[in-house]
Amino acid sequence: MRSRLFRSDTVAEADVRPSLLGVVTLLFLLLFFLLSTSTGQRLGVIPMRLSTPDAIAPLPHAGVLQRITVRMQNQQIFVEFSLQSTDISASSTTEESHRKDLPPRDGQPDYAALQALLSELHAMDPSQTRAEIEPADSVPMEQVHRLIDVVRGPDAAPLFPKLALTGAR
Repeated sequence: MRSRLFRSDTVAEADVRPSLLGVVTLLFLLLFFLLSTSTGQRLGVIPMRLSTPDAIAPLPHAGVLQRITVRMQNQQIFVEFSLQSTDISASSTTEESHRKDLPPRDGQPDYAALQALLSELHAMDPSQTRAEIEPADSVPMEQVHRLIDVVRGPDAAPLFPKLALTGAR
């Protein structure tokens, strides 16, 4: 029993057990909510160390220029590429596929037109460094090597240095 400052009579102290029970119940509910909404990925850390920077597969390219495929068949070059566009509110993206046919000039593949087209594509998205080359089975190896050199670009200003050489479909 405690007495009040200005009263002469004594007042019984309030019971704090219901308040403590409410706080403990609230903490229990918060703990349950935390455990039910979290995953082990957020609660634990796994140390990872790569032997080289290229030891893990690269992430998909997120720029404007998504994919470039250069095909060669019967001295004709076909360039297929896809461009990603985003609407003004950045709520949705669309991917547009394009194809450019480069007919042969004087009976030979038009490597100059190919290099000009690849330079334009590289200017759209300089961060894209990957391209695919699909020569037909009938294309001689000398032309495949020349095609690889053109797609890679000059050493001073490379266009698409990371190439994948695939078979014809």
